[in-house]
Amino acid sequence: MLRLYPGRTPEEVLDSAMALAGDRFIGFSTWRFMEGHRKTGGQPVYRYFYAHPRPKFLGGYPAPPAGTGGATPATPPPPRGAVHSAEIEYAMGNLATNTHFEWGAADHKLSEVMQGYFANFIKTGNPNGPSLPSWPAYDGKDGFRVMRLDAESRAEPEGTRRERYLFLDPFYVKPGRRP
Repeated sequence: MLRLYPGRTPEEVLDSAMALAGDRFIGFSTWRFMEGHRKTGGQPVYRYFYAHPRPKFLGGYPAPPAGTGGATPATPPPPRGAVHSAEIEYAMGNLATNTHFEWGAADHKLSEVMQGYFANFIKTGNPNGPSLPSWPAYDGKDGFRVMRLDAESRAEPEGTRRERYLFLDPFYVKPGRRP
């Protein structure tokens, strides 16, 4: 466990705690679903990792709850990555409707890329298209590459995520019930 979620420094502890929390919250179960579909669905699977933190918060929401380390809407802590569901407004192309953040050129570029991928996938079952970074299918033939959606989107190796999910797998799958 400590090889996959190391904690030799305070920074590593925070990174590993976030990774484990994310894996247990949604990462592992999504991976499990995709693995089942990849093995039995007969169609390619395209996996993404959304990594783009929201830009500067401009205010307008209630103050953060207690226990946020003194962060306020005016002085939030520095982002440690993207928050769950932040990609929705990018994919839907409605950044302008959320006036609580200081959207910049990188945000609008990512939104256009995501809209292109999602529209292509809806129309053809494949997210790829002209002027979009190539998004390989998620399979062992290509080393389980994942599309990292960020200011500069790119396909990248899955890294330790797959190892972490394989490590977690026996804790969640009951004997005799493996798909």
